[in-house]
Amino acid sequence: MTNKSPWYYIVHWLRLYFGAHLLFSGIRYAATGYVPEIPGVGGEWVQANANIYLYQMIKYLEIVTGAMIFFNRFTLLGLILEFPATVNIFWLNTFIVATPRQLFTGPQELFMNGVLLLAYSGWMFAAVRPKLEPLWLWTGAAAYRPAIGSRIFDKTNANNN
Repeated sequence: MTNKSPWYYIVHWLRLYFGAHLLFSGIRYAATGYVPEIPGVGGEWVQANANIYLYQMIKYLEIVTGAMIFFNRFTLLGLILEFPATVNIFWLNTFIVATPRQLFTGPQELFMNGVLLLAYSGWMFAAVRPKLEPLWLWTGAAAYRPAIGSRIFDKTNANNN
C-alpha cells in the first residue's frame, strides 16, 4: 500500500460526509415529506417552490447526487449538478433567513461542495481549455491520448499533401 497524503483522507472524508448529508436530506423528504420550518420570507419562498414542485425535484436530485458523491461514482458530475442548489441554499440560509441553524448549514454546504469541486477540479481541465475540438461521448477515450488537439490539424495537413 502506498503512503497517501493526509489530504487524500480529508477529501474522501468530506466526500463521504457531503454525500451522506445529501442522501439523508433527500431520503428523509422522500420517506416522510419533511420540510423544515423556515421563518419569514424564506419559508414563503420554499413553500412557493413546493407549490410548483421545484422543492420536490431538488430533494430527489439530492438523492441522486448524494449517491453519486457518496459511492464515488460520477463524483464530479454529482458535485456539478448539486452546485446550483448549494449556492441557493447558502444564499437563502445565510442572507435571507439567517437563524443560527441556517447560519450553520448554508455556509457548511457551500464549503463542502466548493472544496470537493476544487479537489476534483483537475478532471475539468478539458472543460476550461480555451479551444477544444469536437469529441463525441462514445469516442471520449481519445481524450486521454497525448496531443489530442492536434488530430484535426494533422488530418488537414495529410489531405493537403
